Amino acid sequence: MKIKPTPFVARVFGALLVSSLLSQTIQAQGVLKGTATLADSAGVAADDLTVAYKVTDKSGVYTYRYTVSNPRQESAIVTTFEVGFDATSATVVAGSLKGGHWREIIAGSGLEWGTAIRPGHRSLTLSFESDEAPVFGSAAASDVHEPAAQWASTNPGGSQLLVPDPPIAVPEPATLALLAGTLLLLLPVVKQKEA
Repeated sequence: MKIKPTPFVARVFGALLVSSLLSQTIQAQGVLKGTATLADSAGVAADDLTVAYKVTDKSGVYTYRYTVSNPRQESAIVTTFEVGFDATSATVVAGSLKGGHWREIIAGSGLEWGTAIRPGHRSLTLSFESDEAPVFGSAAASDVHEPAAQWASTNPGGSQLLVPDPPIAVPEPATLALLAGTLLLLLPVVKQKEA
């Protein structure tokens, strides 16, 4: 007897496989670094901020570091910088949030630092530690005159940077494959009983 999976089962298995592949975190092997753009909300590329980021992995504790640069053409002073992710006390190592004039964990949305980055200057290092591996996420900055984010990675021309991947209740890929395989094996047994 030849076993043929139904189109529905094939689609479910395919969806599980694709979702498990897309939800992978970046495995930091030592150091990951790069540069992200926080695009100006008015669309003036010369006024975009750049953020140099660096993530180091030391025995499963990741140190996230950011340095924000304000271009010479921009007249505004950058007063806040924030990175977006589901920040909880379990995600950020207690006492590790450093840099800026002030800093704050915003539960459910990320971390924020108070800065004073004048045109043509850059911030000191803004950092924290987490036991969560890095994924690409969003960031934003504003000045005292613009309460909403004047610069953001989500604005046209912006790019993402590395942030912690908070735990979610989705089984790891091996578990998903095991569950999908079990479903495929049980399906012919159920069909035989129906016939």
